[in-house]
Order: sequence, then structure tokens, then C-alpha cells
Amino acid sequence: MKIAVTGGIATGKSSVCRLLAKCLNTEILNADLICRDLLNTGQPGWNGVHQAWGTRFLDSEGLVDRALLRKTIFIDKTIRFELERILHPLVRAAINRSALEIVSTGKNLLVEVPLLYEVGWQDDFDWIVTVFATESRCVQRVIVRDQATEQDARSIIAAQMPVVCKALLADSVIDNSGHWTFTCLQVFHLAGCMWKSC
Repeated sequence: MKIAVTGGIATGKSSVCRLLAKCLNTEILNADLICRDLLNTGQPGWNGVHQAWGTRFLDSEGLVDRALLRKTIFIDKTIRFELERILHPLVRAAINRSALEIVSTGKNLLVEVPLLYEVGWQDDFDWIVTVFATESRCVQRVIVRDQATEQDARSIIAAQMPVVCKALLADSVIDNSGHWTFTCLQVFHLAGCMWKSC
């Protein structure tokens, strides 16, 4: 079974994904990490960035300046859409290659995909889990984690698809707004349901 874990920023997707993977004894793929690897020098993502913008987003050593790129796509939709056009097909292909190899052995696979619904990949998966947290909780987490202002944190969250919409579209929802113990109980219950479905 190929399972997607998604959610909004600071909802706790990675923590839930790791715990669920332990419960199911599965491997994890992370779309963001795949994307990061694709931006390494000489990789297809790096080549695409270089072809699209020359050295604009490269540092003095020829590496992608991730901080500059991240800041730019947040304020310039045209560049963000072009970057997505370059990277998303590459990330999807990499996920599908790995998934085919793993699932063909009879094992389950968890894939953490933050922008699952935004990029329209939901039909690639057998089961979708959305990790939910209230906006106020996510704002607090972003402020602490990224040392951001409350205004910046709210702007980042507002730029994404509302997590409540992702929750309504998912097969299962884990509420990670409260104590981690409560989250763990939900994950254990979900894992039990998934084992029965395998």
C-alpha cells in the first residue's frame, strides 16, 4: 500500500510520519528531501534552475542559494510557478520509481508530501492521511521553530491551502493540535486500521 502523509506548515507532518512508519514497519520518502537532492549541482533540478534563470539563484560556488530562492518564490508567483513546473514532475517521477520498487516487494510505503492536493497527486496513493493542527498552534510553532514574527508566520500559513480543506479531502486525519500523547494514540489506532486493510 502506498500511503501519503500531508498537512500544512508546522502541523507536525514529519513527526506523525515517522511514528506511523514505525508502527507499520515501512520506509519513508520525503518529497521535500527529494526536491532538495534534485537541486544539488549537476542534478536535473539544478540544471532546470540554471537554464531558467542563469546564475541568479546560484552562489559563488555554483550551488543553489536555497534561502534566496525560497524568499523569492514567496513574493514572486511567476518564479514560484516556473520553479514548480521544473521540479514537480521530477519529484513525482522519483517518488513513483521508488514506490514501484518498494511496493512490488509486498511492503507498504509512506510518502510525506506537503503539497499533495496543491499539485494534484492524490490519485497516486491508496490512502491519504492529513495531519491537522489549529492555526494558532501552527503560528506558535513557526514562531519558535523559525524565529519568525507572528505576522510572518501567519503570512506563510495563509499562502498555503487551508489545512482544514486537506483534512476534509483525506481518508484519515490525525489531530496534532494538543499533547503528543493524544497524537500518538490516534496514530496507533490508525496503524491498526491500516494493518487490517493490507
